[in-house]
Amino acid sequence: MDDEARRRASSELRAAIQAATPGAVYPADDFESAFVRIAGWDPDESRSNDMLLRRSTAYLAEHGWQIFPEITDSEDCSASVSRVGLVEGRLYASNRGLTFTGTLTEARH
Repeated sequence: MDDEARRRASSELRAAIQAATPGAVYPADDFESAFVRIAGWDPDESRSNDMLLRRSTAYLAEHGWQIFPEITDSEDCSASVSRVGLVEGRLYASNRGLTFTGTLTEARH
């Protein structure tokens, strides 16, 4: 997968995390071939998992992403999210943090 797709996915997902918790702290993004892992968390732990997921997915939806909330049986929350032609995967809120894991789907040029 090309570096531009990686940068774009990272930028859009980090912006969604930032929308959910403005003081977000991020570890390094993880890319292995087409696999993507992008995470961030609320350093103050001031927002619930539900609030983090709702705010981040609202941001993504406003920017053209498809959002499919998932039902969980715990305080954790998740949604299947995708950006056509770029990336698809799951955004998961747990322990006051957000983690996206998925696959880059952008075709090579």
